[in-house]
Amino acid sequence: MYTPRRYVKGPMDKYELKRIMLFWPQIMMQITDDWAFKFATNIWERASDPNWLPTLKQAHFIRALFREHGEGDEDLELIEY
Repeated sequence: MYTPRRYVKGPMDKYELKRIMLFWPQIMMQITDDWAFKFATNIWERASDPNWLPTLKQAHFIRALFREHGEGDEDLELIEY
């Protein structure tokens, strides 16, 4: 069993989960690995429950998938002339 030290970011709160779930359908369309797709589908179903929060390990993988597939245009800055 992994200790919380292994997961540096710690537990995921409902606001972070909600923000990531906005991008989740797009992330699911980009996934090619069978295990990752099953995991993403499972998370999508569980996230519909307002009282559910992912475990430390689930949060770690959710963040990894979001980092790899979902963050695209979120960090863009507006440059005015």
